[in-house]
Amino acid sequence: MRSQIYRVIWALIFMLGCANLGRAQAVPNASAASQSTFTAEYPKTPGVFIQSVDWLPMSAARPSKTKAKHAIAASLSYGAVPATVTAEYAGAHAQVQLEAGRPVICLCHLLSLPGTPALVRLHAKKDSRELDGGKMIAYPIVGGSKIADANQSDLIAVETTQPESLVWLVRPEQPLAPGEYALMLGTQNMSIFPFAVVPVIGISSTMPAAK
Repeated sequence: MRSQIYRVIWALIFMLGCANLGRAQAVPNASAASQSTFTAEYPKTPGVFIQSVDWLPMSAARPSKTKAKHAIAASLSYGAVPATVTAEYAGAHAQVQLEAGRPVICLCHLLSLPGTPALVRLHAKKDSRELDGGKMIAYPIVGGSKIADANQSDLIAVETTQPESLVWLVRPEQPLAPGEYALMLGTQNMSIFPFAVVPVIGISSTMPAAK
């Protein structure tokens, strides 16, 4: 009986963490994206692609583990102390790799989007990559608009444009430094489209799939 009570408590804590994550990110995510008019020749087939030498298809990755930071404090304070969610994704590096720059991501011929596209920085661990929901925030700047602060936030400011119905193009406002990144379709959706920026001169490609 006691174990069932503990399971219910932890389930409520995790739900609280997800709710706080959504509230913390909803407005900054929208403010970190600016409308633009850039364009690119994009694939005609449905899917999510990133532009390198060619357009590379991106596959969705779901977290292998999730946890709520400050969950105990949040439960004891009845939500006064917010809980944030971190998610781990298997593998130290994404299979899709490209050189530093401003890659264009195409959400090509999709019937709908579950949320506003967001670009985030992942933290490399020994055998995984971590998404820190507590650092997906934006900060105000002069002029009333907001932008992601790269020194304090994992949310990257992007430009978006829609060249035609059911097609969205997304690119970072500034060149990406080497590291692990991901596209999210709404910051409450923990399924991501990961990619890596590598400091290698030559033709970008995808890493061979693990056997």
